[in-house]
Amino acid sequence: MWKTSTLILLTVFCLLSLVGKAQTGSLPNNPEGGRQIVKLYPNPATNFINFEIQQHNNDRIYDLIVYNFLGKKIDQIKSISSRTTVNLDNYYNGLYIFQLRDQRGNLVESGKFNVVK
Repeated sequence: MWKTSTLILLTVFCLLSLVGKAQTGSLPNNPEGGRQIVKLYPNPATNFINFEIQQHNNDRIYDLIVYNFLGKKIDQIKSISSRTTVNLDNYYNGLYIFQLRDQRGNLVESGKFNVVK
């Protein structure tokens, strides 16, 4: 039962990702119409990962939300302005999804990173 549920969730997530990419193009766009604004490194990560906002406006504050691959919220970092480092001590090996949201809750960008320990 657990394997079947996991497979169904994974399939739904993959299909939603493909639909989103088909609607927005191959790379996520920011509200200003440019390319990706978040640079993350190192990827894959071991102990920490840095998130750096490339096209930064001083008046913009963002929230960073991290989900595991099954969609469970793992972490939320509020009020990021230009750069933040996330400690991965409480993360397991695997693939994680991040969302960068503005203060209104609108999705600015999303992506993925891998944790290898």
